[in-house]
Amino acid sequence: MTDSSIAVQQQRSLALHGVIILFLGLLAGIGFSIAAATQDVTSPIYGAWRFAHMEGLVNGLVVLAVAGVWLRIDVYGKFINIARIVLVLGCYANIIGPIINALFIGKRLIAPETGLEAIVVYGFYIPGTLPIISFAIFIFNLFGRKIK
Repeated sequence: MTDSSIAVQQQRSLALHGVIILFLGLLAGIGFSIAAATQDVTSPIYGAWRFAHMEGLVNGLVVLAVAGVWLRIDVYGKFINIARIVLVLGCYANIIGPIINALFIGKRLIAPETGLEAIVVYGFYIPGTLPIISFAIFIFNLFGRKIK
């Protein structure tokens, strides 16, 4: 494979994952719509579904945005492959955790009290912060290399 075909394949993969994450966010919008129709806006269920919906939309768009600029990134740069994988996994964690919370827990999670809450917080919410690292790597790759 040539350099450009590898980059295009990675770009397509990122776009596919971005669309899947965005779709999950749109599906969470159904739960948000039901909660908005049946619950008060101060209800924890309403907030949990709104959070799941927004996380899916924002994270899906973030992955799609990275896919859009992927051909400008040096795909052989240090840590780029790791950053790409961490971005996708972190964004999936950012949508799956809130959906589990909205479906089975239904309240704001800061300090877990049960086993399921601990799984959501430590298994999804905390790993959901990893895309920050990947963006630092992407920024360094885009702006830290010498311009020819």
